[in-house]
Formats: sequence, structure tokens, C-alpha cells
Amino acid sequence: MKHFRTERVRATPKLFTYVLVGFIALLGLTCLYYGSSFAPGSRKSDEFDDVSDNRARTGSVTMTNRAAVLAVSRFEVPKSVPLKLKLNLTLMEHYEHHCPPPERRFNCLVPPPTGYKIPLRWPVSRDEVWKANIPHTHLAQEKSDQNWMVVNGDKINFPGGGTHFHYGADKYIVSLAQMLKFPGDKLNNGGSIRNVLDVGCGVASFGAYLLSHDIIAMSLAPNDVHQNQIQFALERGIPSTLGVLGTKRLPYPSRSFELAHCSRCRIDWLQRDGILLLELDRLLRPGGYFVYSSPEAYAHDTENRKIGNAMHDLFKRMCWRVVAKRDQSVIWGKPISNSCYLKREAGVQPPLCPSGDDPDATWNVSMKACISPYSVRMHKERWSGLVPWPRRLTAPPPRLEEVGVTPEQFREDTETWRLRVIEYSKLLKPMVQKNSIRNVMDMSSNLGGFAAALNDKDVWVMNVMPVQSSPRMKIIYDRGLIGATHDWCEAFDTYPRTYDLIHAWNTVTETRIRGCSIEDLLIEMDRILRPEGFVIIRDTSDNISYIKKYLTLLKWDKWFTETTPNGDSLSTKDERVLIARKKLWSVPAISVS
Repeated sequence: MKHFRTERVRATPKLFTYVLVGFIALLGLTCLYYGSSFAPGSRKSDEFDDVSDNRARTGSVTMTNRAAVLAVSRFEVPKSVPLKLKLNLTLMEHYEHHCPPPERRFNCLVPPPTGYKIPLRWPVSRDEVWKANIPHTHLAQEKSDQNWMVVNGDKINFPGGGTHFHYGADKYIVSLAQMLKFPGDKLNNGGSIRNVLDVGCGVASFGAYLLSHDIIAMSLAPNDVHQNQIQFALERGIPSTLGVLGTKRLPYPSRSFELAHCSRCRIDWLQRDGILLLELDRLLRPGGYFVYSSPEAYAHDTENRKIGNAMHDLFKRMCWRVVAKRDQSVIWGKPISNSCYLKREAGVQPPLCPSGDDPDATWNVSMKACISPYSVRMHKERWSGLVPWPRRLTAPPPRLEEVGVTPEQFREDTETWRLRVIEYSKLLKPMVQKNSIRNVMDMSSNLGGFAAALNDKDVWVMNVMPVQSSPRMKIIYDRGLIGATHDWCEAFDTYPRTYDLIHAWNTVTETRIRGCSIEDLLIEMDRILRPEGFVIIRDTSDNISYIKKYLTLLKWDKWFTETTPNGDSLSTKDERVLIARKKLWSVPAISVS
């Protein structure tokens, strides 16, 4: 017994050391895990995408083919584990846009998953996609009773259902139009309803079926427990993006949407003095609608009635009114003027925002628990004085003067881009098959002329406004288009293999001026470009020559052409156009010798 006790005493320090080392390792892995999950697009289970969904970029792309293979074939262990960011999980802050520290950033090409196929073409893709392209079927099992999606052999089908509209989004859309008593049960109401914000959109079936009504929705959802919902939406060819109502303003200007929609979106609208509802208030146009289909709107149990009554009280103080209520949905309406705000008693919450607050400032700007009043010009202007769609696309919007553009300059810009797109089409014609382009990004959208010129095509355009030009984002929405403000020194909030065509007009020049890496920009473009997709880069001859050095490395050499474009009012000296096509490649196909 004495010998046993001696051995036990001797073993204790050793055992303690093992436990301590194990605990430290576990703590380090935990920090590493949470650090990676703070990038809005990062996911825990994807083989390669989890390092690239929303990586911020740094360093150089000048690597050999062997280095490229190694970069996509393994993860490098950081020399030190960064401390966990102090983010408030209850406020959804961990789902917002965050850039990792330099030691956590990845500089690599992202290969497609095993068995990847060129996506099915629109409109077929609305209802089915290749399972191999997004091999995540847990949503089909979790939402099997709600008709979100169904696994069918090598494809995933989308019956058009949702958490609230099990029997199809098309029938649900008609029911909303009936509630609002719109002519012909058409939700677009003669073109006055054009831009919709769908919060917590799932796989975006609501937005998918709105398209046939001449309504375009910005379908928004975070990378939460339903990890790949937005990736499915984009694979289907539906306008959508990663995003969350958390602590920062959404990257859209004030008065951008005629209608906001929340169907079982699991959002606590009452938190922080109603700050999330006040963000919707900022985004809705005068007279805009908020469609709310959730248990708090109709359930009769004590808890839901308590929440519903509190929301009703908050809406009343915000001067909103109930427009319609039926079954499990209620539709609220925003006032068209400041009159109600001015009649409120002193001290009523929420307050009006101070005069110095810019409601159009969005990039990395915190939400504010206040009501943005209308300007003198917008006071009593329903829908911000915009004409109905489709005339809205080419009619000079009232807010042009806020960005220093005259109606004549606006019309000239529209015509210039119409001619430029014709020129692009001639260059692409030998390579583009029917319906082979669906998801399009314009990296520097200016006034939206490029997207407007594509309106007769069966495509949708994500108009990106660089932060240095962010005031012009309001013109994009006033034309009935959609987009987001972004800083191209950082990664864009989307998944790999999102877009069929990326257009970059002077984006490289602007990135150089801001002192950011061109190599990082090209890698990010490659990440979000689909295999066999196209890039159109319009820039100086020096920048085009520089980019051409990377075509082979980036696998953008399946086909490319370079030309001097026709001169126009937007042209700069020494301007060139480069169009290149990305290969479909995989890691085993690369030589590592």
C-alpha cells in the first residue's frame, strides 16, 4: 500500500501537467474556432469555403502553381492564437462584417467542391440546383414539413415553400396584394412597389416568385444555424446577400424600399428601444409597408400577446398604422409626412434623429434608436416622388441634385452605358451561350447605367458602390435597382462561386489610389466568380497589362480578349478593356512538379 501511495503521489504532477496542457490546447482551439466564425461568411463544415467565404485579404498572389495547390490543400497553423473578439452574441454582432487580424488572413485560390458542375441555367435554376455544388442537405431534413427544399437524387428541388407559406410563395404573394386591395391582386400595384427587403429570407423563395411580378427583393439572411441558406439562394439565381440586423446599419441608403418583409424571421424587434424596427423605418420610403407574418402577430397565448401588444405600442409611437390584418399576417404602414412626429408629446420615445445625422451614411455606422424625419422636399412625397416602374429606370430621380448630378448628365450616362454594353456584347458573343449569365456584379456602379443597360436581359445585377462614392447608392435604389455599399480593400459578404459575370470599371485604379493590394482584389474577384464565368475589366492600359500577368495563375485563361474601346463622355486617356473567362478546375488537375 505504501508503494502504491508513493507512485500515486509521483504521478500527480505529471497528470496535472497533462490536464493543464490539454486545457490550454482546448482553450486555444475554442478561440481559433470563434475567431474564424466571426467572419460573416465563414462556416464550420465546408472543406475549403470556410476559409474564404468572407476572408479579408492581405499579401501577394505571386505564387507558383505548386504554392497555389498547397494553399488550397491545407490550412497553415498560426504562430499564435489571436484573442477572441469581444462581440455581443445576443445582439447578433458575431454575424456582422468583421476582418480577421493579418495572421488569420488567407491568400489562396478556392477550388470548387468535389463533383462540382456548371450551375443549371435560369429559369430552371429557380426550382432545382446540383447537389454537388452545395453539398449541405441538413436544411432539407430540418425544413421537410415546410417545403423549403427536397433532395432528389443528384439535385435539390425547391417547391417554393417557406416557414410561413408552406403551400407556395406565389399564393402568399397574391394574398398580400389582396390584403392591400391592389388592383388585379398584383403586388407591384402598377409599378409603385418595386424594391423589397426580405429579412430572414431562408432560401429566398419569396424573392424568387416576386420577380415575375416585376418586383426585385434584396433577400437578406446571416450565416446562422441555417448556414447555407443564402448560398442556395444565389445558386438558384435569386438576388440575395449575407447580412443581419445586428448593431451596424445595413449597407443601403435611406428610403430604398417600398416594402419590408419578415416571415418567421426570429428577430426580437423590441430590443434596445426598438432599434431594429427603427432601422427598417430608415430604409422604407414614405408610405412604405412592413409585412409581418409571425406568431406575435396572431397567436393568442399570453407570451405572444404580450410581445404583440408591445410592438403595437412601439409602432404607434413611431406613427405607423395597421393597414391590413388577416389570418397570420399584419401589414403596417409608414407615414408619408412629418406631421405625426411633430404632434407627439414632448419626451415620447423614440426621439427624432438630430439634424446632424446622415441617414444615408451606412458603411461601418452603428444603428441609432431614433426616427429619421423627412427633408422638406420629401415631406408628403409618397414613394419619394418616384415614377412607377419601369419608367423609374430611366427617369431622373429627385435625389440626383443631392449627389451633384443634373438630369442631362444622368441621361447622358444612361445612353453612354447602353452603347458600352452593346460593345461588350459584341466582344462576348462568340463565347456566351443563351441563359449562361444570370448573376452579375458591377463593382463600381456609379449611377447604375451598366445595370440599366442590361434590363432587357434575364439577369440581375448586384450594384456595388465603393465607400468613396457611397452617396450615389441612393440613385441605384431610386432607379428600381439593388446594390450595396462596400470597401474593396476588404472581402465582399458573399459565398464563393456567386457571380457569372463581374464588371470592374476603374476599380483597379481606385484600389491603387487607396493604397490597397491589387493582387488581393483579383483573388477576391476570383473567389466570387463562378467557373466558366467572365470578368470585364475597364481600366488604364498599365493596369490591364499588370492584370494580364495573372490570368494564367488565376485560371482566367480559358479565353480572353483585349481591345481599345470606343471613346465617350466617361472615357479617360489610355483606356483599355480586358475580358477573360475562368476555367473549371480542381486541385488534382494542377501540376505540382
